Amino acid sequence: MQFKILLFFGLLIYIFSDSFVSIFLSDNDTYSVEIQKEILINQKEIDVFEEKSLEDINVTQKKIKAWLIIISYQEESKKSIISKLNNTGYSIKHNAKQMYYSLGPFVNLSHAKEESKKLKNIHGIKNKIVDFVF
Repeated sequence: MQFKILLFFGLLIYIFSDSFVSIFLSDNDTYSVEIQKEILINQKEIDVFEEKSLEDINVTQKKIKAWLIIISYQEESKKSIISKLNNTGYSIKHNAKQMYYSLGPFVNLSHAKEESKKLKNIHGIKNKIVDFVF
């Protein structure tokens, strides 16, 4: 039993001997020097949230691009195109001067192409995709 206790204390001393030696041989001044290191602050990094007046801000681009599907028609096909588009749930806009209906605007070109393919394949309506900037 006594051998187990001595073995236990010997093992503890062996494990923690390196930390005991470093504590007793080192000066306490090194710890205080490490604690009191100078902290440098870059003033430019702090000024990230500086407020500026609106006159100083320049807007370089005010354009947004969107796409429309244009469906041209003749007087004979006008009623059939309107009925097909209304039955499928499309919201159409009519331009009577240039004789076309428009669907959209679509923000994504791939979405406009997908709808254009549906109109051609399912309903047989010829159309074209036009982009505009506003």
